[in-house]
Amino acid sequence: MAKIETRIVHWSYSSMSLFLRNPLAFKKKYILKIYDDIMSPAGVVGTAGHRALESFLNGKTHDEAKEDGLAYINNISDKGIDYGKTGSREQILTKYNQALNFYFDEFKMPWKVGGVEESITTPIYMLDGTALSIPAKAFIDLVSENNLGEVELIDHKFVTSYTNADVADPIKFLQAMFNYHVYKAKYGVAPARMIFNECKTSKNRDGSPQIKPYVIEFTEANTGQFAAFYELYNACTSNVNLPDFKFLPNLSDLFDGQNSFDVFIAGIMGVSAPVSIEHRTEERKFVEKNFVPSAHEQVGNEEFTPEAKIAGKMREFGIQVKPEETHVGPSFTKYTLTPNQGVRMSKIAGLGSDIAIALSAPSVRIEAPILGTNKIGVEVPNAVRTTVELAERHYKPGTMEIPIGVDVYGETHHKDLTAMPHLLIAGATGSGKSVMLNVILKSLTKQMTPDALKLVLIDPKQVELAAFERKPHLLGKVITDNAKACQTLDEMVQEMNNRYTLLRKKRCRTIEEYIAKGESMPKIVIVVDEFADLMMSDIKPSIESMDIKRFNENLEWLVAESPRGKLTQKVTKAAIKMTIEQTAPPSAEESIIRIAQKARAVGMHLILATQRPSADVVTGLIKANVPTKIAFMATSSVNSKIILDQTGAETLTGKGDMLFLDPSANGLKRLQGLYA
Repeated sequence: MAKIETRIVHWSYSSMSLFLRNPLAFKKKYILKIYDDIMSPAGVVGTAGHRALESFLNGKTHDEAKEDGLAYINNISDKGIDYGKTGSREQILTKYNQALNFYFDEFKMPWKVGGVEESITTPIYMLDGTALSIPAKAFIDLVSENNLGEVELIDHKFVTSYTNADVADPIKFLQAMFNYHVYKAKYGVAPARMIFNECKTSKNRDGSPQIKPYVIEFTEANTGQFAAFYELYNACTSNVNLPDFKFLPNLSDLFDGQNSFDVFIAGIMGVSAPVSIEHRTEERKFVEKNFVPSAHEQVGNEEFTPEAKIAGKMREFGIQVKPEETHVGPSFTKYTLTPNQGVRMSKIAGLGSDIAIALSAPSVRIEAPILGTNKIGVEVPNAVRTTVELAERHYKPGTMEIPIGVDVYGETHHKDLTAMPHLLIAGATGSGKSVMLNVILKSLTKQMTPDALKLVLIDPKQVELAAFERKPHLLGKVITDNAKACQTLDEMVQEMNNRYTLLRKKRCRTIEEYIAKGESMPKIVIVVDEFADLMMSDIKPSIESMDIKRFNENLEWLVAESPRGKLTQKVTKAAIKMTIEQTAPPSAEESIIRIAQKARAVGMHLILATQRPSADVVTGLIKANVPTKIAFMATSSVNSKIILDQTGAETLTGKGDMLFLDPSANGLKRLQGLYA
C-alpha cells in the first residue's frame, strides 16, 4: 500500500478507540497534543498496579514492587486526580493495597516469561502480507510461553466488575488485535491468544477468586475477525485524514463528553462509529451449586455476576448503567452503578422488587442517588451475615460517644450523645432494639465514671435492662411500674428546672460552662424501653391521693363564686376535679416532651425505644424534639415513614440491620449494629 500523508504517525488501540468514541477528544490529545487529562481514582489504582507488577515480574519482591506502585501514587499531584465528590487519596491507597494483594495471592507465574511491559511501534501487515497504511503501536504487559510452546499475551486489568461473559467487548478485541500484529511484525511469531486477567478490586462475597480471565483466541483460519480489524484500521485512517472531516463531540461519552463539548465551544471539532466483534471467554466455576438448575438456568447464563444481573434488569426497563465498585458489609452488599444522563432517579428507585427477583434476594434497597456522588446504590442482603462484636476498640473513654454500627466500608460510626441530644430507636420485634440499648449502656458505663454520669432506666418489660441494675451509675432501681415511671419522669422535669436555677446563679448557659467553673453536676441519661406502654397507659390519680388542703381551698372558692353561695353536689364534684387536675403529675408524653425541649443545656438526655412505631406513639411533637433516629426493620412502609419520614426500613433484614438518621449529616446511613 502506498504511503499516505497522515495527521498521525501511528495508531494504537487507545487512540483508535478514542477516535471511534469521541473524535473531538481524540483531536485534542493526538493531533493538537494537548495533554491535560485528569485521571480517575480507578485509573490511578490501575496504573500503580501495573508499575508494581512490572517491578515484580522484573525480579523484585512483593514488598519492593508494592513500594514502586505507592511511589507512583505519591508522585501524582491532587490536581491530576478527579476525586469526584467522595473520593480521597486515602481511598486510592486502600484500593491499591487491596487490589495488589488480591493479584499477588492468585497470579500464577507463566511457564516462561518472554517479555515484560514492552512498548512496540512498527509497521504491521495483513494476513496476506500487505502492509497497512500507517504503523501501529502497542504496549504489552506480559509475554509468556505455555508448556505447549504457544505464545500468550497477558494484560493486567484492575476492575470494579468483571466483563460480562456474553458481551463481545470491542475495546478488548481492538487491544488484542493491535498486540497480535505488532508482536508478530517484530518477532515473526503469531501469538496464540490474548489473556486479560481481570482482578476485581473489591472482595467477592462468595469467596471465589478475584482474578477472572477474559480470553481472545487468535485463529488465523477465522479470517472474519482479522478482516473486520483491517477494514476498521483503514477506515479510521481514511476518515481522520479527510480534509473536510468534522470533529464533532460525542456528548453521551461517559468519560470525555463534557470535556469534548468544552473543546468544541472553543472551536475544535470530530465524530464516532461503533464496532462489533466475535470473541471467546474462558469461564471457570469456583463455587459448586448444591441444587439442580431449572430449565431457565440451563438455557441462561448462570455465571452472571450480580452486577451484570442488576444492569441487565435495568436494561429491560430502558435504563443504561455502568457497574462501578462493589462493597461487602457485615449484613449486606452495596453495588454502585453510574446511570446514563437523562435518567430520572424516581424511575430507578421503583425497581427494587424487580432487581430482587433478578438476584433471587429477599429484599433490595435502592439508594438513588448516593448523596454527594453521581452514582446509585443497590443494597442486597448477604446470604451469610457477619456478627460484629462490641469490643474495647469501640470505646472512647471520657466521652459520651456511642458506637452506632459498622457501614458497608468496614468503618465504625460513632455519635456523641451530647450532640444528638436525644435518640429515638424504633423497629419490629426481634430487629435489634434491645441489643442496641445494651451496646449504648455498656459503652456509656465503660467510658464514663459514676460521678460523671447517672442513669435512669425505665423498663416496662422488666427483663431487658435488668443486667444494669447493680451498676453504680444508676439513680435508684430499674423502674418497671408504669405509674412509678410517670412519676420519675416528672421528677426528672423538676431536676431539669433545678439545674437551670443553679446555672442561672452561676451565670452559665450550659453544663460545660458550669463544670468549667469548678462545680459538680453529673450528666443524666434517661432510657425508656418500650415507651409506647407509658404513652398508652394514660395513668390518672385517684380520689384517695387527692390533696385535702387544696380540695378545701377549691371548695371555698367555688362556693363563694356560686350564684346561690351554697354547697351542692355539683360544686363538690367541680372541687374534686380541680384538685385532681392541680395535684396530678403530668402524663408521660408531657414529661418526655418537656425534657426533650429543654434538657440538653443541663446535661440531660433521652433515649426512647419502641417496637410499636404508630402515629399515636411516635407523635409529631416527639419526632420534632428527638431529631436523631435509628430505624430497625419495620413491618411496613407506613411505619418506616412514621419513624424516618421516608420509606426504607421495611426492606431491612433484622438482627441489627438499621437506618441511622443523623440530623447533622445528609441522608440516611445504613449500618450493621454491634452485638453486646
